[in-house]
Amino acid sequence: MGTITSGIGLISGIDIQSLVDQLIAIEAQPRQRLLARVGNIDAQRTAFLDLSARLSAMLARVRSLTRPSFFQASSANSSNPAALSATASEGAVPGSFQFIVRSLATTHQLVSRGFSDPTAPIEPGTLTLESGRARVNRQTELSALNGFAGVQRGRFEITDGSGATAVISIVDAVNVSDVVDKINAARIDVRAALNGDAIVLTETSNGALRVREVGGGHTAADLGFAAGHAAGNGTLRGTNLMVLSNGTPLSALNDGNGIRKALAGGDFTIAGTITFDVDLGDLLTDSTRLERLNHGNGVELGRIRITTRDGQSSAIDLRGLQTIGEVKDAIEAAFDPAGAVSVISASGRLIVSDTTGGEVSPFIIEDLDGGRAARDLGIAASVEDDQIDGRDLLFVDTVGDVVNAINQAEGNDGTIVASISADGLRIFIDDTGDTALTFTAIGESQALFDLGLSDEPYTTSQVSGRRVIGGIGTTLLHSLNGGRGFETGVIRIDVGGNSANVDLNGLETLGEVIDAINGAAGNLGIEADYDTTGTRLVVRNAPGGSSSISISDVSGTFAAALGLDRTTGSEIRSDNLQRQYISENTLIEELNAGRGVSLSQFKITDSAGLFTTVDLSIGGINTLRDVIREINLITEEKGLSVTASINENGDGLLLTDTAGGPFELRVEENGGTIARDLNILGESEDGRIDGSFEFHLETSASDTLEDIMRRINEETTLASASLFNDGTAVAPHRLSISSRALGLNGELVIDGSGIGVDFTTLTRAQDASIILGDSAENGVLITSSSNSISGVVEGLTLNLNEVDENPVTVTIERDLDALVAAMSGLVNDFNGLADRIADLRRYDPDTETAGLLLGDGTLRLIESRLFRMFTGVVPGATGSFNRLSQAGIRLSEGARLSFDEQKFRDAYEAHPEQVTDFFTAEGTGVAHRLQEQIEFLTEAGGLLDRRGDALASQKDILSDRADELTVLLNRKRERLTRQFLAMETALAGLQAQQSALISLASLAASATR
Repeated sequence: MGTITSGIGLISGIDIQSLVDQLIAIEAQPRQRLLARVGNIDAQRTAFLDLSARLSAMLARVRSLTRPSFFQASSANSSNPAALSATASEGAVPGSFQFIVRSLATTHQLVSRGFSDPTAPIEPGTLTLESGRARVNRQTELSALNGFAGVQRGRFEITDGSGATAVISIVDAVNVSDVVDKINAARIDVRAALNGDAIVLTETSNGALRVREVGGGHTAADLGFAAGHAAGNGTLRGTNLMVLSNGTPLSALNDGNGIRKALAGGDFTIAGTITFDVDLGDLLTDSTRLERLNHGNGVELGRIRITTRDGQSSAIDLRGLQTIGEVKDAIEAAFDPAGAVSVISASGRLIVSDTTGGEVSPFIIEDLDGGRAARDLGIAASVEDDQIDGRDLLFVDTVGDVVNAINQAEGNDGTIVASISADGLRIFIDDTGDTALTFTAIGESQALFDLGLSDEPYTTSQVSGRRVIGGIGTTLLHSLNGGRGFETGVIRIDVGGNSANVDLNGLETLGEVIDAINGAAGNLGIEADYDTTGTRLVVRNAPGGSSSISISDVSGTFAAALGLDRTTGSEIRSDNLQRQYISENTLIEELNAGRGVSLSQFKITDSAGLFTTVDLSIGGINTLRDVIREINLITEEKGLSVTASINENGDGLLLTDTAGGPFELRVEENGGTIARDLNILGESEDGRIDGSFEFHLETSASDTLEDIMRRINEETTLASASLFNDGTAVAPHRLSISSRALGLNGELVIDGSGIGVDFTTLTRAQDASIILGDSAENGVLITSSSNSISGVVEGLTLNLNEVDENPVTVTIERDLDALVAAMSGLVNDFNGLADRIADLRRYDPDTETAGLLLGDGTLRLIESRLFRMFTGVVPGATGSFNRLSQAGIRLSEGARLSFDEQKFRDAYEAHPEQVTDFFTAEGTGVAHRLQEQIEFLTEAGGLLDRRGDALASQKDILSDRADELTVLLNRKRERLTRQFLAMETALAGLQAQQSALISLASLAASATR
């Protein structure tokens, strides 16, 4: 029996496959129509996506036109770009300015002595490298003088005994030493020197000496020489320049380490005839006295008026009120029902809310009768909203703020009074009794001690705190030894059989110690000074002397603590004095010589094997105190026995492990560089990871110059090192060490004496400086750690390229080109969109061809909104501009826009503010309205989004129906194929029967014959 082996019937000869395909093709026509509709929907969706992309591009341009600053685009031109180039950003005010480039910021670079070979071994020992902030004799800037009121950088005149006169200009002076050097460089018989915190002028022939102002300024007075005149011995000592004042910032106290206030709650308790707590936080409470606000200037109380948005108006008399709580009660009681106006204090400000729900008028708070109570309370405003956020009122940023916090503390009735002395706080009981004052720190606050006070009982009713402001060119003793200070006493100095006792009791600065040694031991032929690194004290023979020197303690431990109690020949050099320059108050951005820290995550594993991830990228991490708090909170929460703190030397972060486990404390990076930036990456030694920024590179006898170079680059974060050949015959190979930071922030302290390598300065660290003005005699000095300076003039960036004594003129001009380009681009965007819409809705009657979206309602809505946006009067527009056509944008033939550039330029140049307001006025500006309309079309859930969803839904329905038809067609194909197969089988059977019959017939015929 035959079988079917191809698409052609073997018996019937019929092309079964083709016949079935034709039958199915007829049956598949409904499905094909469905698939065609699906394809059309896909094309429509693509078209709408194209429209959305075009609208989004237009929206980006429109958003730029909502910014008033965009209409103030400016360009800057320099008369000498080789010396100083400039760029102007949006908002830069047109004008002409002159600058003199006095210095460029430079990188501190040092170079070693020469070596015969870079692989030559060096002496075993220690190379020390740290920040210049560790120096105990750092230069004092003029801005720190007179209680941080600074010095007027102007001119003054000095006349010597012969009548010779010199005008001293300190316009470009940065620090006190600059002033001294300028006086000494003048060609008169007067020499200047520093003595303590004052400048001393000496007429070298002991004649008369006179100092007076020039040009009506007060430069000489600011330097301590108000109406200065000396006769007789020819010496004139100025007044002390390092003093406290109300305006001295707390951050400047304790040699820049500030004070460690409580995070919340009070800081310390004062007890005498009364007892009260002092809170140095800036959180307003109901009990906060009004006198304490606005840096102690208080509030000028009077009548205010509040108008709510439903039209209620009430005049409120605040006269006689004393606290924030009383002000809040008075305001809230003035309205009915209760709560119609509410007042809360948030941090250091007041927030006043209108809960009436009205929209009749703005919410207004204003002063009456010419008063200023609302302004002083920071709530004078008129807003189209139901809330007025006041400005900050309570500050604790200065020494004056601390005095106010004490004098206006809740519970202080005026009996205990705080004031400011020359270099510390003075607190006394204002009565005739003999009650002693006592102070007690609250919680973990260290503010009491940082303000120079003690929790040890005092025996008097008047207490003067220790000195908290540093001296000129020196450091407070209590800032040394990592902030723990040194105990003073009496030391003995022996030199060649002679001796002298030096009483150091009561001294508070290292400069005073040096002066005391030089004063008491001058007849011994020795002198005290700072060493070349600025981190140690040195006592040496005066020039020409060679006697053996020894120092010992008579009382106290000063000599022993400093490492001076030894005999070392003709010079005794102390240990590193470890000036604290990193504290809990240190800003993250100040670490690594001002390069800051990349806030990210790191992993801590304690000695017991427990680990956790510390995430410092969470926000709110600004100081090392924030870092310490976050680490300690996380490790405590996760059960790790690890605590963070400032290290003993006051120059870095310290992690301490107390788990006592078998492993080492370990810190690893977790996708960032923060552990290295904080200098805590790696494993512990004795359960401690010390992130000191004083790097100690221990060397062995096998180490070479190349090894030191590599280790500086790998193990330190402050410097980079390289080797170079100076070409000399004997010892050409030198090690160069450069700071990784530009300017004075990048100053390095390097001590190579421990490995027998001397370094000399190749380039000293220096900040950039320019003078604003056309004269170095009368201008204003501006300094920067970078050669790119911003902020001198709003919107202007200056790029310093080379020093030039001639003034460079920088001219800022309004730049309309960017604005014109934006307007032209907006018109092009519109026209491109309009052309695309026209293409999608076209109809060709000749070919009867329709556009893809002909008759689509969404397309018609987009088109109508577009034309409404760009034509007709702009709703809400005020002033002389209310149509885009007045700004040069109008509808032209073919439903397209045209842009008249000259008309726009003329309109802007004639009325720049009105044109700006026409586009940018909040709520009514045409750019804002365009933005709203385009966002309505394009944003999530907008018109195009909804249309796309509808088309997608239609496609899904049609695709599902097409899939169902495909299943039915496949089944029909199978059925037809089976039927044809059955037919072929039947035909095959009939054919077989026929063959059999024919065979039988043949047999029968044969038999008949």
